[in-house]
Amino acid sequence: MAKDKVGIGVAGLGFVGGQAHVPAIKRIENAELVAVIDVIEELAVNVAKKHDVKYYSDFSKALKDPMIEAVIVAVPTPFHYRLASEAIANGKHVLLEIPMTPTIAEAEKLRDQAKKAGVILMPDLNFHFTSVYVKAKELIDQGAIGEPIAVTFSEYIAAKDLAAQWPPGSWAWDIKRAGGYPDYTLSFWSIDLVRWLIGEIKEVQWLCNYSPLQGFEKVTGYNTVGIMKFSNDAVGNMHYSSTVVRGEGASRLDVFGDNTKSLRTIWNSSLTLMGEGEEKKTWEFNERGTRAWGHRQIDEYFASCILKGERPTITADDAIEVQRVAKKMVKE
Repeated sequence: MAKDKVGIGVAGLGFVGGQAHVPAIKRIENAELVAVIDVIEELAVNVAKKHDVKYYSDFSKALKDPMIEAVIVAVPTPFHYRLASEAIANGKHVLLEIPMTPTIAEAEKLRDQAKKAGVILMPDLNFHFTSVYVKAKELIDQGAIGEPIAVTFSEYIAAKDLAAQWPPGSWAWDIKRAGGYPDYTLSFWSIDLVRWLIGEIKEVQWLCNYSPLQGFEKVTGYNTVGIMKFSNDAVGNMHYSSTVVRGEGASRLDVFGDNTKSLRTIWNSSLTLMGEGEEKKTWEFNERGTRAWGHRQIDEYFASCILKGERPTITADDAIEVQRVAKKMVKE
């Protein structure tokens, strides 16, 4: 493998692995997609043919491939620990989907294993690379809203979309296998986002409503609200809901500052600095494909850290801190 490229294998070829990471790796200059890996051999074969790479249906065999220097693990959460641990034991760097593992204890074990092995274990907290949030972070750091004193975030996902992504009976609805219900699984990125923008979360209280949904067999709807206090005394609230119809899904972030200005993002496409008159400014973002939510950017950064021998700014400890916050919504 050329020294200016990292050989990468992508394990798990579902939506995130197959439609985000695989095409992303094919488009960045500092990495080469060596192989795709999935226990469903037919799926692995089809993706491999499409991208002209090798395939494996056996993860352990893939790890013996000397051309694979790093793996992106995008399999279901219950299998994260086993695959990531095996990859680390074989000297491979790992970009691991979120949640890293169902339990904090397993996540801490992976962190310690990677440190001992001298390899990178990086959680896929891609909001750090999503253009609209990168700009928001830049404006906050520049003092555009003064000191941030409050934040709100809401994410609404249509029940039909949720049921299509995670059918009834799948791992996502099993608290022991997934670590929590889908609200728990999906909260990691936004909890990490507000922690990145505002600071450490020192207090959190979650109020959750779970209920069967009319017209959906064995699908639990959720409305989950979190109230937070940050280390700088800023406050925040989060609201996750799956009880909306298609077309009403939404993602919105508001950050309020002590100079009475605020920031508002809608989805990943617009950011507005709220001010009076000409002070009000809006930025539109038209990222498409693997850049839209930062997957291509984080994959490129992961490869860059490997090539340069640098520690990523996003670490397993970040994901573990997020998990500590998210776990408080889970009543087992």
